[in-house]
Amino acid sequence: MESESLRVLAVRGSFWTLGGYGLSQVVRLGSHLVLAWLLAPEVFGLMALVTVFMQGMQMFSDVGIKPSIIQSGRGRDADFLNTAWTIQIVRGLALWACTCILAWPVAAMFARNDAAAGALAVLLPVAGFGTVIAGFSSTALATLNKDLRLGRLTMLELVAQIISLMVTVAWALIHPSVWAIIGGGLVSGVFKAAISHLIVPGHRVRISWDRDCARELFSFGKWVFLSTAFTFLSTNMDRLVLGNVLTLAELGLYGIALVFARVPLHVSGRLGDTVLFPVYAKYKSDPARMVAVALEARRVVLWAGSGTCLGMLIASPLVFQTLWDERYHSAGTIVQWTVPYIWSMIVLLTMDRIPLALGNSRALFSANIFRCTGIVLAVAGYAGAGLPGFLIGLAIGPLVAHIYLLLRLPTQSREVFLQGLRFTLGSVLYGSCALAIITWTPMSAGTTLGIVTVGMLALAPVLAAGYMIWQRVRSSKTSLRAPVAVAPAAVGSL
Repeated sequence: MESESLRVLAVRGSFWTLGGYGLSQVVRLGSHLVLAWLLAPEVFGLMALVTVFMQGMQMFSDVGIKPSIIQSGRGRDADFLNTAWTIQIVRGLALWACTCILAWPVAAMFARNDAAAGALAVLLPVAGFGTVIAGFSSTALATLNKDLRLGRLTMLELVAQIISLMVTVAWALIHPSVWAIIGGGLVSGVFKAAISHLIVPGHRVRISWDRDCARELFSFGKWVFLSTAFTFLSTNMDRLVLGNVLTLAELGLYGIALVFARVPLHVSGRLGDTVLFPVYAKYKSDPARMVAVALEARRVVLWAGSGTCLGMLIASPLVFQTLWDERYHSAGTIVQWTVPYIWSMIVLLTMDRIPLALGNSRALFSANIFRCTGIVLAVAGYAGAGLPGFLIGLAIGPLVAHIYLLLRLPTQSREVFLQGLRFTLGSVLYGSCALAIITWTPMSAGTTLGIVTVGMLALAPVLAAGYMIWQRVRSSKTSLRAPVAVAPAAVGSL
């Protein structure tokens, strides 16, 4: 019965995550399209620097509060949750203080390449106040995630995003500047923090301190802290490096391209954090069963990731030429060059939750060190081939980290490796053929024939992935209706 209930929650959670995230991405991509007509590329370049700095501050101070609550057996204990909330508040205040201190040196560093970046001295302290707001968010959000009750979480994220969009667009219409984006984010943060205390009736946290709870939180979180620090370096150093060699307008184009290129990556990461990790944590006492479940669950995510990556690879130039003004057309080509890096990250993120669920956060930290090797190769690639060389070099780091984690799996590492290899080779084969057809066929992308050809080639892998995912979900529903006596044997079909 327990296995049956877990599978029901996992399937339902996957529906909420994919459905909610799909709507979220529609809102997000639509907002960027609207804002691209209202704001100049330089604004997006400036916001890219604000975002990467704030993400860095967040990740360099991450003590793993949310995964600790999900993974710990005391994750529902009031003392544990109150202590976690207290740590979270102190962290938010400390982050803001550090942001205010570092704002001027950071602004001076980037202003050497583009004088307009000097505005970061004022922008960063204001944007950084969002960490204080987020620090007061209730631990109920982590508790709902632990229980795989993702409906409320999904709706909260979606409503907060819509509020942010409304405020940002309204502000941009009146005063088109980077302050529109920052203001929308702060208003959204206040809404999310306030609602988090009401989302679970009767769930109230207060400021308190329990030494044993704090010791457990920091014991688990110390490796999460180190791991996320290196995660930041491997996922955001691209903008830090490029921010010193590109103009704000060029960096803005790169940032716009990343918004679209990272859609499959965000889907995979969100599934890993909100669905796969809590499910894996249920099997932490049975590593063999955990890896077996991971193989089946990972197949669904790899189908979704490969279909989306191929669709972007084929259609992105046409999409940008059709929907954006000429200032943003080159972003479509940048999206194409990011696909190898995005795919290598998906292959990694679909299995790196396994060691974390086993309580081995140290292995994840070590993997992220290997992942940072991509930064060195990216810098070398930029020197030899510009931005395309930079992105290709960046893709190697996640592959090195993936190999390291494969060697650390308790069982079935060969099966996990072959699964990723099959999806990779299939994607490379289809993508190469599709691009060859587009390149060698004598047609213009603006003609009806060109649009239809590109559209069909881009939709084919997306529809194929959707069909395969639907088949997996249907088979899961069928097995859920089977007698409970056979449910444990069917858990692997998750």
